[in-house]
Amino acid sequence: MRNGVWVWASALMGVLWVSPGLVAAPPGAAAQKAEATAAYGKVAEAYLSSRWDDLTKAERAVHRHATRLTAKQRAGLSYIRKTTAEFRPPWWKTCKSTVPKKIRARIWGRNVVANYLPANQPNMSGKIGAMNRMEITVSWNPSLVDSTTPEKGRTAARHGLTTGDIGEFIVWRQLGYSYITVSLPVKTTFALYNENKHLYLHLQSFYANVTSMYHCSPRARRAAMLMHANAMRGSNSNEAQLRSCRAIAALFAAIVLEDPSKWPSVSLPNSVPDSGVEAKTCLYLYANVEPTWTLAEDKALREALRNFFRANGERALKGRGRLLLPNRTGFMLMEPDDRRFQAKRDAWVKKQLSKAIK
Repeated sequence: MRNGVWVWASALMGVLWVSPGLVAAPPGAAAQKAEATAAYGKVAEAYLSSRWDDLTKAERAVHRHATRLTAKQRAGLSYIRKTTAEFRPPWWKTCKSTVPKKIRARIWGRNVVANYLPANQPNMSGKIGAMNRMEITVSWNPSLVDSTTPEKGRTAARHGLTTGDIGEFIVWRQLGYSYITVSLPVKTTFALYNENKHLYLHLQSFYANVTSMYHCSPRARRAAMLMHANAMRGSNSNEAQLRSCRAIAALFAAIVLEDPSKWPSVSLPNSVPDSGVEAKTCLYLYANVEPTWTLAEDKALREALRNFFRANGERALKGRGRLLLPNRTGFMLMEPDDRRFQAKRDAWVKKQLSKAIK
C-alpha cells in the first residue's frame, strides 16, 4: 500500500512538473521594447504611405505599448496625429463632389473661401464680387481625388503612387494659386497683374507649388517631386511653372547637400555634372529618393518648405521674385534676372557635391 501511494504520488508529480523551457515566460524589458518599436513602425509606415485606414488601426494598436515608447517615438506619434488632421481636413470630402460646392480651406494660416467647380482640367479664376471682395473659383477632376489607381511610370511604381496622389497635389496647388488674391488688397492685386503680368504669373505659380508640396500628405509630397521633375524637363509646363519648380528643387538640393547624412534615403550622383550642375543634380536627387523615405526626412522637408515660405512670401512680392535659399544663395523666379545667381548656386552645389563624393 505504501508503495502504491508512492507510485501514485510520483506519477502525479510527473504530471505537474514541466520543463521550464516549455513554459512561456513573461516577456522581458527588451522584448517589450521591441514590440513597442514594431508597433510604432507600423504607424509611421502607414502614415508615410498615406494609408489612412491602416494608420487608424495602427494608432489603436500602439496604445498598448504607450509606456514603453521612447520620447522620440511619442513625439513622432504626436506629429503624425497633428499633421494627418491637416492633410485630411473636414472639407476634403467636398473635393470629390461632382456638383459645385463652396470650400473653406486654410493655407499658410490664412482662411481661403473658394467656389469649387468640377471640371476635366484644373483651373483657378477670380472676379470682383460683393463688398468689392475677390471671389475665387477653383476646378479639378473629382475622379482623381482619393483614387487608388496606380500612377504610371517606373518611379511612381517604386513609391506606390496613385492617381489619387496626383489629385491631392492638384487640389492644394489650385488653392495655392489664390494666395496672392487673398493676401493683397484687390486694387494691389489688379495693379500687379496689369503692370507686370509676367511677374504676377511667376509669383502665382511659385505660391501654388510651394503650397501644394507643403500641404500634401507624405506620399503625395513624393508625387509632387515627380510632377516638378517632369516640369523641369519641359514636359507640359510653361515658363512660370518650370521656374517655380526649379526654385523648390534648389531648396531641396540646398538642404540635402548641406548635410547628406541626414538624408539616408536620398542617393547622390557619383560625379559632378560637367554643365548645368544645379539643375542636373536636382533632377538626380528627385529621381533617387528611395522608398525607404523616413518620417524624419519627410518632416525635415516639410519644415524646410514652411521656413522657406515664411522667409520668402513677402520677399518675393517686394523683390520682383527674389528668393533666399537656406545656404544663403539667391534665386530669381524670372530666368533673365537669375543668371548671376545661377552661377553662384552652381558653384555651391559643385563644392558640396565634390565634398560628399570624396
